[in-house]
Amino acid sequence: MRISWGYVVGAVVLAGAAVTVYEATSTRTPSRVPQTPPAQSASTSAVTAPRPDVRFGKVELTADDHVLGKPDAPVTVIEYASLTCPHCAALNNEVMPQFKKDYVDTGKARFVYRDFPLDQLAMTASLLARCAGPDRYFGFIDVLFSGQANWARATDPVRALEQVGRLGGVPPEKFEACRKDEELTNKVLQQRMDGEKTFQINSTPTLIVNGDRFPGGMSYEQFKAVLDAHLSKG
Repeated sequence: MRISWGYVVGAVVLAGAAVTVYEATSTRTPSRVPQTPPAQSASTSAVTAPRPDVRFGKVELTADDHVLGKPDAPVTVIEYASLTCPHCAALNNEVMPQFKKDYVDTGKARFVYRDFPLDQLAMTASLLARCAGPDRYFGFIDVLFSGQANWARATDPVRALEQVGRLGGVPPEKFEACRKDEELTNKVLQQRMDGEKTFQINSTPTLIVNGDRFPGGMSYEQFKAVLDAHLSKG
């Protein structure tokens, strides 16, 4: 059955009620952690790891996940993001390149990107990235975030996305077919709704590090402190 965008918008309005129902019925009871501002020492080289607002425990990946890194990496980082979210773009452009170099490429962590489109344009951009295929998926995610200010603010943003696709090897006719692909659309919407139900995602970006949830962005130093804390647990 096709999952409509209107249904998702309605689900967002009812998000508070959905969270209450989930917490009352879920067998995976999250442990809530009092949130305190991240503390910094007098030395700029020592940053205290921010505390998660919720701990979910072990997180299972799905067949629809897009993953970078080794399957046996000791740390799993899941990002819920919307391609029209400026804070998501900042995280992707300013923090993720160093994270991938220091942790993903070295086998210390694996990275999972999950769609959480906040509007129809973000949905269209997500479809373009998936339309490119698994081998070019993360390349398109990077290009879309780095060029977000251009295509998202264009007079005709869909045509601007079409041009991004063309330059990346996705011809206009293929992009159009992907935009009309109900199965592909449902996968994006399902990933968003699963994020709301399972992890109570209600803002982007949200990071989940080995089951610990961190809503909002982090500096690279804060992110590194979180990652190193998990690695130190063995």
